[in-house]
Amino acid sequence: MKKNRRQFLIDGTTVFTLLGLGFFPACGSAIGKGKAWQQSWFESGKNLEETFAALGVRKPIVDQKIVLKAPDTAENGAYVGINIESSIPNIDAVAFLVDKNPIVLSGYFEIKRLEKLKLGTKIKMAETSDLIALVKAGDNYFMNTRHVKVVLGGCGS
Repeated sequence: MKKNRRQFLIDGTTVFTLLGLGFFPACGSAIGKGKAWQQSWFESGKNLEETFAALGVRKPIVDQKIVLKAPDTAENGAYVGINIESSIPNIDAVAFLVDKNPIVLSGYFEIKRLEKLKLGTKIKMAETSDLIALVKAGDNYFMNTRHVKVVLGGCGS
């Protein structure tokens, strides 16, 4: 009995690994396409304008309904905890951008149309910079910023 369960776990892990790597055409092509467009977002943005263009953002509206929480001073830029809360209806996605990072887009999360958003994550910051939370709701983009001072850089410093 133990041998069968062990073999089942090994086989299951192998199948899911192969699916994730795109070895099965039915599922792999969709996964591969998803990775390609997301990867281009992270590679194309060397500044804020390029990143907005890659994401398809024309002109985001500054909105105080987006509450971005981050430390005023981050002791180590390699590990900066941030939180976002928003009551903007029908949120589809959230992106975090750091203006002075080598790659501006620090994180992107797709969400199932939420009425109230609460999200926390960790990002890297190369140096003192503006942190931008970009929220997509329908065809509209909203943003809010927060200035974070970094004592020790996190992107290769």
